[in-house]
Amino acid sequence: MMFVKHSKRTLRSGCKKCGKKALYWAHDTAQAGGNYCDECKTSGKWVLIDNLGSLHKCGEDNPVDPGHVEDNLPKNTDEKGADRMIEAATNTENQAQSPTGNGDAFAAFQSLIASLAPKVDRGEVAAMIKHELANVVVPTRTVVERVSGDRKIVANSHEKLADVTTDLLAGEHVLMVGPAGTGKSTIAEQAAESLDIPYYSISLSPMTPASQILGYMQAEGEYVRSLFREAYENGGVFHFDEFDNGHPSVLAVINAALANGAMAFPDQMVKRHVDFRCVASANTYGQGPDRSYVGRQQIDAATLDRFSVENIGVDEALEHSLCSATGLGKDDVSQVLDYIRRLRKRAEERAMTVVISPRASVGMCRLLAAGKTWDAAVEARVHRGMGDKDWKKLCDIY
Repeated sequence: MMFVKHSKRTLRSGCKKCGKKALYWAHDTAQAGGNYCDECKTSGKWVLIDNLGSLHKCGEDNPVDPGHVEDNLPKNTDEKGADRMIEAATNTENQAQSPTGNGDAFAAFQSLIASLAPKVDRGEVAAMIKHELANVVVPTRTVVERVSGDRKIVANSHEKLADVTTDLLAGEHVLMVGPAGTGKSTIAEQAAESLDIPYYSISLSPMTPASQILGYMQAEGEYVRSLFREAYENGGVFHFDEFDNGHPSVLAVINAALANGAMAFPDQMVKRHVDFRCVASANTYGQGPDRSYVGRQQIDAATLDRFSVENIGVDEALEHSLCSATGLGKDDVSQVLDYIRRLRKRAEERAMTVVISPRASVGMCRLLAAGKTWDAAVEARVHRGMGDKDWKKLCDIY
């Protein structure tokens, strides 16, 4: 056996069994069970030794062993504090036999502390964390790295922005098809911003004249330029919104512009700029009207052939983010989204001529945040004059 004396002074209260006080704490380096002691530069099980350096024995010649007390000693504990910590860690049976009579109280205190300590299961904690993360909704964050090495980061973007931007970078014109309110116009604008080129947009209707695309000559002979001419000649992303609502003659003009490297405008022939891109958005695939969009035009196959098509659906992560940005409370936002999405699903499953887009959920959140009642917000953003039969069908009221 080899003992390394830890404390420089004797125990204040002495041995708990025999009461002898001329004793010191030491490390028995021949026995495992103790952590490394920074103060003594050694390790070994805690033991008591007398002033001659011999192992202390008392009672039936059993060595006093306080157990793994070393684990509970704080670093840099002074000798007086060390003795207090080690003495407190001796078994409660010895403490109960101490002459002071405080052992029972201390044991009761230790029992109380143990009962109050939280019993945490690793599996339960992992399940809790997984559950919380499952409820975290993170919108898409699109990063565009340009040839120059610069990076453009678009936060809160639609999940399809990266695809549309990639198509444009590849030199393609893009037709985005999807329900109303899914963010097609925003995608077009953000794509132009990502490419760092100008953005232009017009909304087509059956009454839109070709002159709004080509420009026109005034009576005095002066040419009036159009936004399309600016993008075509100088570069930029030009967005045709409601593309499937345009007059066939206007769509023919657009087809001619995309088919060739140059185009005849009222004043002269203009060469198409290398950075000109066309983005169109539509609610249908150009096959004519359907149950939800009864006023749409059929688009010529040659015109459709000029575009790469991207399907744009509801991005629920983005929808959640936009609803949260209205300032409405978290629980109320969740209630609105749950309600709107249930109605949206029913409308799709039952092939109803009803569009329940993210505009409905964001609009409801805005109205509720402004102080409107739930019923008033539903009436304004969802019901909106819908027939009783359709409303009952949508809401499962029979």
